Amino acid sequence: MLRPGEALRSKSVAFRYPLPMSLILVRWLPFLVTALVIPCQELSATEQPSRTLAPSSGFIVNPQATYSFLGNGYLGRALGLERDSALQLGGFLLPEFDWVVSGGVEPDTAYGSLALGLHAKVDLEKALHIPGATWGVEFLATTGGDNNEAAGTVQLYTNMDGSEPRNRQEMMQLWWHQRLFNDKVLVQVGKLNGSGIFNTVLNPVIVDTPWMRDTTISDLIMIPIGLNPTLFGRLPAYYNTAYGAVVHLVPTANFYASFGIFDGNGATGVQTGKEWLPTFNEYTFNIAEMGYSWRLGPEGKPGRLGLGGWWQTGDLYTPALNVEDGAQGYYLFANQRLWFKNPGIDNGGLIGYLQFGHTGSATAIVNTYLGAGLTGIGLIPGRHDDTLSLGLAYSELNDTTGAGAFFFPDVPSPSVDLGASELMVQAAYETNFAIGTPANYWTLTSVLAYSFIPDPGQRPDLPAAHVVSWRLIALF
Repeated sequence: MLRPGEALRSKSVAFRYPLPMSLILVRWLPFLVTALVIPCQELSATEQPSRTLAPSSGFIVNPQATYSFLGNGYLGRALGLERDSALQLGGFLLPEFDWVVSGGVEPDTAYGSLALGLHAKVDLEKALHIPGATWGVEFLATTGGDNNEAAGTVQLYTNMDGSEPRNRQEMMQLWWHQRLFNDKVLVQVGKLNGSGIFNTVLNPVIVDTPWMRDTTISDLIMIPIGLNPTLFGRLPAYYNTAYGAVVHLVPTANFYASFGIFDGNGATGVQTGKEWLPTFNEYTFNIAEMGYSWRLGPEGKPGRLGLGGWWQTGDLYTPALNVEDGAQGYYLFANQRLWFKNPGIDNGGLIGYLQFGHTGSATAIVNTYLGAGLTGIGLIPGRHDDTLSLGLAYSELNDTTGAGAFFFPDVPSPSVDLGASELMVQAAYETNFAIGTPANYWTLTSVLAYSFIPDPGQRPDLPAAHVVSWRLIALF
């Protein structure tokens, strides 16, 4: 999931510009105007949907991190469906602009990307009287350029860039979700976004108190916050989802244990996202995880810890063109509410997170990963749902001779190796708007991000990369 490719030309939705920024800004003026004008059309205080409804984009900022669908059901309501109808229709539209200001592989280049998702979800208990059952399907159309490769990053500063073909239309998800034994056992079967189920540091603890509910832990757009880099090419994720089955055991409100098995052919380069049917052979991806949540202090600040292990089966090639029999690894993650700015009023304040992952596999591009970050909510006066996110991602890379040319063959460099490690620092500001009425609204989110990569890892001799990104997210 998370890479090489061919940038599309000027008549495509995705652009690659070795052009002066003045010309780039002319191309992107409509998006800039939209970002400035639409906030002015935000509802008045008397019309604004309640803050328990007006959503931060949350998971859509990082599509790797959502199991369910992106969207708020506005499409179905616009077509006449009731909010509590058994059938729900929705989707998202996501344009993004990225400018590699300097450094990396292709300095002073810009890219445009676009993703459109449409989904349908059916509550089978309401529709067919099947207790605890839900069915869903999601289709994706997306196009873009080699944004990450232009910056020379291994860890990937944006999740809008994926494996070739980047111009694709696919059935991204198709699943049956079944709750059993008074919700103590949950089963998911179908074509799934595995990174929205496992290793999900972005999922907040679910709490009963409305004012302290969070929609996400961070709104960074870099891939490591949604998919641990030691799992690149292993765990199915946007947009290379894959067929599989997952069982969750939830004996208490604070503890869970999960096991999943997926089509593992993504590790051989198969674009599983484009596959309509599952493939059953010797390549499988298996993963198990346990997690525990808690509340700290007199305010009950929520926190969560997860620990997991995985194993991939089948013969895999190393950069030295040797064959490795499968691969294994482990990971852990944690998030914690650190501070409430206005206790008893809203969820403004600070959240922190930590991530770690390791694999000894010679076929992995990243062997050890460490990530951490902070998110500030409602710190800007008058913008209670806006977030400021800061994160860092550090990876120790495959040190096999020739690994650079093996994973990234098109990078111009006298070296054929990867760098020893890569550090990435990213900061993002997200602002959200609900447009419509409290009963029927859609949302618009704007994310402005800056990424600094002092040592791009695709080669050991690449100059430090500075990247500016701007993303609009419409949920409907």
